[in-house]
Amino acid sequence: MADDSILEPIDKYNSLFKNLHHENSEKYFDDLVKKSGINVEENKDTVKKYKNELSLAKQWEKKENSIRGVKTFLIILAIALIIAGLIFIYKGYSSTGDGLPGWLWYIFSGLAIVGTIFIFVSIKKKVNKVIQTRKEKKEVHLETANKHLKAAWDQMACLNSLYDWNIPAKVIDSTTKLIKLDDFFDCDKYEYLHEKYNLEEITDSHTSVNYVQSGSIVGNPFIILNTYNQNMVNHTYSGSLVIHWTTTQRDAKGNTRTVHHSQTLVATLVKPVPNYYYDTRLIYGCDAAPNLSFGHEPMNIKNKSEKQIEKMVKKGTKEFEKKEEKATSSGKNFTMMANNEFDVLFNGDDRDNEVEFRVLFTPLAQTNMLKLLKSKEPYGDDFYFYKRKCLNYVVSEHSQNIDYHCDPTRFYNYDIEDAKNNFVSYNDLFFKGLYFDLAPLLSIPAYQQVKTHEYIYQTPYRANITSFEQESLANRFDKNILKHQETASDVIVKARFEKKAGKSDVVNIEAYSFKAIERLDFVSKLGGDGRVHAVPVKWYEYIPVVKSTPMQIQNTKMNMNEYKENKNNDIFSQFVSQYSKNSAIIYERGLVATLLANNMSDEALDKFNTIIKRKGEN
Repeated sequence: MADDSILEPIDKYNSLFKNLHHENSEKYFDDLVKKSGINVEENKDTVKKYKNELSLAKQWEKKENSIRGVKTFLIILAIALIIAGLIFIYKGYSSTGDGLPGWLWYIFSGLAIVGTIFIFVSIKKKVNKVIQTRKEKKEVHLETANKHLKAAWDQMACLNSLYDWNIPAKVIDSTTKLIKLDDFFDCDKYEYLHEKYNLEEITDSHTSVNYVQSGSIVGNPFIILNTYNQNMVNHTYSGSLVIHWTTTQRDAKGNTRTVHHSQTLVATLVKPVPNYYYDTRLIYGCDAAPNLSFGHEPMNIKNKSEKQIEKMVKKGTKEFEKKEEKATSSGKNFTMMANNEFDVLFNGDDRDNEVEFRVLFTPLAQTNMLKLLKSKEPYGDDFYFYKRKCLNYVVSEHSQNIDYHCDPTRFYNYDIEDAKNNFVSYNDLFFKGLYFDLAPLLSIPAYQQVKTHEYIYQTPYRANITSFEQESLANRFDKNILKHQETASDVIVKARFEKKAGKSDVVNIEAYSFKAIERLDFVSKLGGDGRVHAVPVKWYEYIPVVKSTPMQIQNTKMNMNEYKENKNNDIFSQFVSQYSKNSAIIYERGLVATLLANNMSDEALDKFNTIIKRKGEN
């Protein structure tokens, strides 16, 4: 076994990796700062001035708002005095003065008018001037604050330019050599997973690859796959109708009278509507126990006490014993493990190969898995773990809330201290999330002991870039450009490969969505009048629509700064303006994609391959 193997993943994370990765993140950031050459103390001073001026501006804004509140109160008071004055005049004129002489009401009216005049004069002469003064002081401080903010951004420009897509991979590499992350999911790794382990491309038009991150553990490949998905769910529409009717009633004296009734009838209709959601999962290929399949689902034990867990194990053991007896009597193959606690809490009773299950789950693997399942921090048993022959799937609750798609713009900042905190906290979260997605696999030593054999596939991948990466890039474009003009829903983007064009690929982006057509149905409801009424219910019928947009993509092998340099050259700009739709172009992890205004000739496609200077090429 390699020296960098992780035999006890939970203990290793808590005793070493957690703090080590935090320190490595800080060191990586500090190295970037040194490389950038920015003046840290100067930036701190500028940010301090900016925040001080911003604070003063907010103080004056608060004072301005308070006097505006006084002005509003005075205006309301003046309006009240005007209304009171009119009432007083009316009482004096109509001689209905509640016992008071008319002239006294006129005096009251005059006082109200005088008070109103005094208020409006005060507002004009005093209050408005105070508001204006405070507003001007606020704006002076805001203007000064914005100058300091611009200066701070300028001071941080060199550092902000150094961030790139592969930063988490580099920091993780300094923490452990066991986990390797790739720059992008290339064709060789896909063909390896496809030909050897039967990993398939995602062709379903209801599922789109939002992003993908590939990597390996001792040569065994894995991918983190984030997809955007669409399904249909039921939605309840409602409508109402007010009905009226009359009845006659006879009172105690024998007299008849008409009684008017009304009732609001409410009706509902259930119709399908499109629903959209994200899903993140880790897929890992390994030759260990190649004939075994099983599944683990969370047992909700994180918040349970030891006594509650013991009770759960005791009850589960009885159920497992019954299943074992039933399997034996029917000639099926299911044998309980010696460790009842592991058997119940892992709950992999759907396993289909008892021998290989025990090869994987040695006593150490069982101990590791139990520690993971029973751990309170950071996530505990929040994961689904499915093994299907040589492919393993881990779907965790925590990863649904982590963005593994590390867009370097997330690190851009004007404040050196805030930038460092943001940088380190993101890398800590990235590593923690990934590590505990891998933890169910790392808990099994066999997955680190078995290094997959080299596999030579016969047929090269049809394109230069995998469909996973093509679709990921397609998802970076503005959906408003891609969607059908009648779209009334979210959009699922699919990348359909068309052809190779030298080192580029031409792909059709198909944007699937729905248009909504208003419908009106009438639902029969029995009213209190004894009659059946047709209640109108408005609903929407969602009809699929699709729009296709051509895209060209290639691997430039450039980092972000090299791409920016190429993007600014005249030839590149001319090409974009001539062939690109809406000047839409995306760079990510060395990959460059542009939307095409129309299908280009082969000559134009060849030109696209040469306008960007690829790394390592003249």
